[in-house]
Formats: sequence, structure tokens, C-alpha cells
Amino acid sequence: MTYCYRRKSTDKQDYDRQKKILEENGYINNKNCIYINESYTGKTRNRPALKQLINDLKENDTIVACDLSRISRSVKDFNELVEEVLKKKKANIIIIKENFSLKNNKELDAMTKLILNITASFAEFERDIISDRTKESLKAKKIYGTKSGKPIGHPRSKKADKNNFIKTLEYMITNNKGQIKATLKTGFPKDTFCRDIKKCYDKYNTKDYNTIVKLVKKELIWPL
Repeated sequence: MTYCYRRKSTDKQDYDRQKKILEENGYINNKNCIYINESYTGKTRNRPALKQLINDLKENDTIVACDLSRISRSVKDFNELVEEVLKKKKANIIIIKENFSLKNNKELDAMTKLILNITASFAEFERDIISDRTKESLKAKKIYGTKSGKPIGHPRSKKADKNNFIKTLEYMITNNKGQIKATLKTGFPKDTFCRDIKKCYDKYNTKDYNTIVKLVKKELIWPL
């Protein structure tokens, strides 16, 4: 049996491009293969539909994917999947875009392994770049707002500004007080202060309050 695995990351995406590629290469759903669809991130191999597909594989069955990133965006996960499908299940893997045809009865040579790992590395790199851009976009929206002019997430209290953050830290330093007593004194929201101070620890790689005060005063954008 031939199974064509189609994956998309979000419900807003569709399978049209993958369907076109599969059909152009002769894989027609319910005619000579079965389409397996999944809406899940490629960051992990722990995907329900993929796990079930691998579990159901019989000897000499074949998994077909349009490109390697549909199967996996992790070098480690992809190597584990190849090991499980080819050696344990004795099935095959075909990846159309990269022109890989991995057979269970053929040992992978060194060059094939190298090319596979390089390709998987690019897929993982692309995933990381997308993740970084998403995080940066969300951070910018929280600070500057969306196109509608409204920031996403819960709005910060007016007392959670940079000046009051510095004032709270200085109160802790001068009076040798903890975060709770300091925020009660200055009115800085306790939970927000805890999050902000942790960001400072991570960004400045220090827990020295005097150093953090000096560095925060230089920040042009707040919150961090």
C-alpha cells in the first residue's frame, strides 16, 4: 500500500499545493494510494496521524511526501523516522521534491546519508528562522500594536512603566526589601514585575540590581 502523507502547520493553510504535486507525479487518492492529512507542526515527530500511519505500515508499504519538510523539520527526528520505517517496519519512503527513494532492502550509502542530513538541516534551519520571526513579530505587536492600532495581549498597567520599574528596584536596593514589599510600596503590579525582572536576568546575564538599574535606564524600548 502507498500512503501519501500531507502535512500543514495551521488550519488556515490548505493541502492544494501538495495535492497538485502528488497528482502530477501519478499519486491519485483512492486510486493507487491513500492520502493521510495532518494539521500539525513539523517541529516534532510526535504527531497523531503520522504515528498511526507508521504503526499501521506493513512490509513493503511506502510513505510518499511532497518534500522533506512535510515529514520532518528536525534532523534528529528525521533520522529516527528513517530508522523506524526502513529497518523496523521494512517499508519505504519517497520524497518527491528532493528526489529521495529510500528502500527497505537497500542500505543507505554514506553520500545518501550526508545529503539527507544536509537537507534535513536546511528544513530545521528554516523552521527556526520562521519561529524567530514569529516571536519578533509578536513582541513588536505587543509593544507597537497591530494594524488596528491595538496591542495584542493584556494591556500593561500604567504603573508598569520603565520609571516605576527603576523606582521599585531602587527601593529594594535602598531598603533591602523583597519584590513583594517593593511592589506594594510603588504600586508596580507584582506579577508583571516578576516577569520583567526575569527578562532582565536573561538579557543582561546578571541578578545584580544595581547593574540592572543602570542598564534599564539606557533602554529605549520598554517593556523589554
